[in-house]
This record gives sequence, C-alpha cells and structure tokens, in this order.
Amino acid sequence: MEERNKSPPGINSQSTVDEDQFITDKLFASIVLKRFKLARILAEGGADVKATLSSGVTPLMAACDAVTEKRHLKKKCEVIFCLLKNGADINAKDKYDRTPLHYACINGCAEVIKILEENGADKEEFDLNGKKPSFYTENELSQKKFSIRTQRDSIATESMMNTNFSYRHWDSREFLNVF
Repeated sequence: MEERNKSPPGINSQSTVDEDQFITDKLFASIVLKRFKLARILAEGGADVKATLSSGVTPLMAACDAVTEKRHLKKKCEVIFCLLKNGADINAKDKYDRTPLHYACINGCAEVIKILEENGADKEEFDLNGKKPSFYTENELSQKKFSIRTQRDSIATESMMNTNFSYRHWDSREFLNVF
C-alpha cells in the first residue's frame, strides 16, 4: 500500500515546515517592529495567525500590546482586523492566562479595546493574577489604593488582600528573538 503523504522525490518535507516557521517568525517580527503593512500581507498570505511563542503569546496579543504613535494607530487597527478575519483566536490565553483584551487594556489603547469587545472578546476572563481585563484600565481609586504600575517588561501581581507586590516577569524582547 502506497503512502499518500510522502514527499515528491527531491523535496524535503522538513523544508516546508521550516518555511512555514520562517513566515510565522516574520509575522511576529513585523508586528513588534511596527511594520504593519508587511504583517497584513503575511496574514492575508496564509501565515499562521494562531501560532504561539513559548510564552503562549499570539500575533493578535503582540499587535494589541504594540505601543504605537497616534499616526500609526489606523494601521495597527487594520492589522488587528486582518488577524481576526484570518482566524486569530480573540480569546486565546498565554501562559499567564492573559487574553488579547488583557494586553489591550494593559496597553491602554481605547480603539483596540473597542475593536476586541465588538468582535466578541470575553471581558470576564481572569488572568493568572485573578484580574479581568478591565482591572488594568480601571478608575483612579484602584490605582491609588494599590499603587499598581504596569511596566513594559513586567506585570505587577498582587491580591486584593495583600499589598505586598511580587512580579511575574515576562520579557517583551522575546518577540525580537525570531530572526
């Protein structure tokens, strides 16, 4: 009986896996480097929009986390729409149980938060810290009471009963290690 999934003579099936990984790596890199037009081309061209880094971060999470100037906001939003249109999971979770909406709220970009909510993002999901996305954008009172600060390379963890802070470290530079 002949195997149907056998590669044609002279073609290494590993090369297509490597090429797919290369394209996926470029998708992450283009988002992090704010080359949003390239990111759209890759996503529309079949790059795996459901791929994850070792931290569980997806291209959609990376786009929601990207800090952009106001002049690039439209392109960033277009990439987010493109990723969603091409099958990105709007409620995917990283290894800290953060969703794209958590990343958008941490980033503080109202336009991205609105896009995600209008497209079905679950506002009730808890992250590893027991926080809903809205916690990261809540009112001034919670900011004063707990002195929460969000850093680009870490997310403060605390509980409502304990004001001693510990930090769950995440390295946003992980996105750049895809070359």
